[in-house]
Amino acid sequence: VAASSTSLAVLLAVALLGMVNWLGFRHYVRSDWTGSQMYSLSDKSTNILKDLKDPVRIIVFMTQGSPLYTEAKELLSRYQAASPKLTVEYIDPEREPLRTQQLAQEFGVSVANTVVFVAADRKKYVTSDQLAEYDYSGYQMGQAPKMKAFKGEEQFTSAIMGVVNPKMPKIYFTTGHGEADPDGPTEGGLSQVKEALKRDNLAVEKTSLLSGAVPEDCDLLVVAGPRAAFAPGELTAFKAYLDKGGRGFVMLDPVLGGRVTGSGLETLLGEYGVQVNEDLVVDPGRRLPFVGLESVYVTDFRAHPVVDAMQGLAVLLPVARSVSTVAAPGATSTILLTTSDQGWGETDLQAVAQRQPVAKDAKDTQPPVSLGVAAQSETDKDTGWRLVVIGNSAFVSNAYVANVGNPNLALNAINWLVK
Repeated sequence: VAASSTSLAVLLAVALLGMVNWLGFRHYVRSDWTGSQMYSLSDKSTNILKDLKDPVRIIVFMTQGSPLYTEAKELLSRYQAASPKLTVEYIDPEREPLRTQQLAQEFGVSVANTVVFVAADRKKYVTSDQLAEYDYSGYQMGQAPKMKAFKGEEQFTSAIMGVVNPKMPKIYFTTGHGEADPDGPTEGGLSQVKEALKRDNLAVEKTSLLSGAVPEDCDLLVVAGPRAAFAPGELTAFKAYLDKGGRGFVMLDPVLGGRVTGSGLETLLGEYGVQVNEDLVVDPGRRLPFVGLESVYVTDFRAHPVVDAMQGLAVLLPVARSVSTVAAPGATSTILLTTSDQGWGETDLQAVAQRQPVAKDAKDTQPPVSLGVAAQSETDKDTGWRLVVIGNSAFVSNAYVANVGNPNLALNAINWLVK
């Protein structure tokens, strides 16, 4: 076991070193943000730092040539000056491979260009893609992405609050309907997402709603691809949870050929401003080589905190159904992402199951097709109920979660829901 652990640590250190340049935007354009007071701490951050009672250790896994290294180091120096409780250590994978190996293994770091915040037994991770917002408008023309905004302060202060706050938000995944398993290590499992949530200081549990209630300590209830219907008592429990200000992340796959049956959640979600349609989304305008039309490659995002930072990225949704907004009392809902103008929702699911040719007609869901919706209480947007519903669950599975913007969509949704 010791030999295996050592080999894994060595491979991890090599991977960290090798990924630095790959993740570093080789044509990255750095702008001078000093004039916009990029390094000036807000009163909120200053007050939080003054009130720190316990020491916070910060470990920066970056080389000096990493994008945002200079910005991160300058900002962290301001944090140190504002509180004696902070200590900062810089680890350069190129110059200190053994030290990198040791600390990467100790803190569970698997992504290069990561800043780790530690207090007692709690850890929070901030990766380089969270530190800035980029403009990718010229990317297809060979132009370098440009930084539009440096978000170091909001990320660092949030991480500090996360490790000094003893309450760890708890996420429950429903079971009993063939949902994807957060402990599952196979391609269909969600173990990689669970690991990412743990790095964000979020606890993950599983629960059955057959008891008639959602656990009292549930901060977010996740339904990940059920293949059988929820019982009436379970639906009542879910509704009661939402009506008390609960948060739900629901991922529902198309109902195809007996592989998946209706979850029963479709009708309930309509009461909260979300319409889940009985169709299969195809998009010839976003077709990928060697991949069937049923795999939807999404690059069109609307305006909402869940997807605001995803412009220029893409999400791969294998076998998706459409999810759109619908008027509902006390609810406000927003489309998150759509197909291109060539996409549609095929409603002849029998033809699809029998692998017969299909084409868009008047009965189908018309383009552009919405694939995900965020909804929340219209009267209480801060502490009221919230929902994110996506018409596919496989995008968060171990087989697909590493693709393009898939992890961004999943983690952005969860963070908005948990708030």
